[in-house]
Amino acid sequence: MREEDLRKILLVKAVEEADRDGTLLPAADRAAAGREAMRAAPDADPDRLLAARAGVLAERIVARHPFVANVMALLGPMPTLTIGVVLAGFALGASIPVLDGPRHINVLAIPVAGVVLWNFAVYAWLFFARVRRRPPGAPTTWLAALVSRPASRLVSGSRAFNAQLAEALRAFMAQWLEASKPLLVARATTAFHLAAAALGAGIVASLYVRGLAFDYRAVWESTFLDTDQARAVLAILYGPASWLTGIAVPNAAELEAARARAGAPGGGEPAARWIHLIAASVLIYVIVPRLALALASASKATRLGLRAPVPAAIPPYFRGAFAAVEGAVARATAVVMPYACELGPAALARLIAWVPGAAGGPVEVEARDSVPYGEEERYLESFGARGGDRADVVVLPFSIATTPEAENHGTVIAGARDRLAALRPAARLMVVVDEAPFAERMPPERVAERREAWRSFVRAHGLEASFVSLGA
Repeated sequence: MREEDLRKILLVKAVEEADRDGTLLPAADRAAAGREAMRAAPDADPDRLLAARAGVLAERIVARHPFVANVMALLGPMPTLTIGVVLAGFALGASIPVLDGPRHINVLAIPVAGVVLWNFAVYAWLFFARVRRRPPGAPTTWLAALVSRPASRLVSGSRAFNAQLAEALRAFMAQWLEASKPLLVARATTAFHLAAAALGAGIVASLYVRGLAFDYRAVWESTFLDTDQARAVLAILYGPASWLTGIAVPNAAELEAARARAGAPGGGEPAARWIHLIAASVLIYVIVPRLALALASASKATRLGLRAPVPAAIPPYFRGAFAAVEGAVARATAVVMPYACELGPAALARLIAWVPGAAGGPVEVEARDSVPYGEEERYLESFGARGGDRADVVVLPFSIATTPEAENHGTVIAGARDRLAALRPAARLMVVVDEAPFAERMPPERVAERREAWRSFVRAHGLEASFVSLGA
């Protein structure tokens, strides 16, 4: 699915979820968009049908609320930002050689050597991060906040004249930034490497421009290094550049003549060969590797832009969006398989009535007897035989009155999740927590605490809990 299509789908999804009464998107518009998508591509896959439907509805949202188009644009590709970062990198690089002074180039100076060392540190960090497969973590969160800040300000301003739409847009932004993390990281990485390459190019350009306009002298000085030691350091630092350009690193006698001494006027040697060596070193250590890394990350960003990962919430949303369109959604099978949760006839009936709306589209719901607490192995061993091998949706209900335990409830949730993934890769496991028994006898703050405990517990197993009240 293309990035643009996914962004429109998530926008329409957020609006539909916030707009239950059809104020922002009337029900007639939603149904008509679904039928139009089916007529245009009756044999298309769900992603294409959703994209076609979202395209129609997004146009109607923008026609009624034009500022939404600006929000969408601010969350999309921003080449001008990349260009600005690259130009800033070039300007910073051009200023670095000036730190050596108005008429001298110190061949052991920290400015250029520091840039090389910094790039080596970045290469090492990238290597170890790739080997350890470390997730983006905090940098991604910071990046998402930076990218979303202009759009967030625009959405916050819209709350004054349409609070419902503003709430929908906030939900959309959160869903989009979560879904687009890999794409955001790839684009930011591309800009980062291009800026580093531009910084190197700025150093080279500044050196040559200054060399053309002024008579620069190459010098060196050190408190701790003698001539032979300085020559060894320079041979290591400029060795690859010397091999590439054919310009030899000066010997010890030449270096001694170029050494700057306190209180001695002048000194040094013509800086032409050193400028060539420094430029070649920056090319080898900075510009070429950074351009290669930028190309790799840009290729990844392009690939993700054309085939964006589809969030897990999209398939059930498709079923709900096309439920009323004849021939779009096949009837699914849902199996309620309780563990340590006895549901009375009335509660079970309410759960069965709730499942189609949560699963989306027409669903045939079947129910199984509850397996008692402590019999986790029997629950998992009989999972397939009790309907897990043919279910499109498995509903695993719990009571909020029970405190979640890793060795019991956690074992069942993880086991059901893994078995369902092996038996029916496209099926969905829904963890449902009934609040009714606990809420009838406990204050709201206790209910909220227990709800958060279950939410965190289920989320730790890679799923999201749904909270319902199955009481009268």
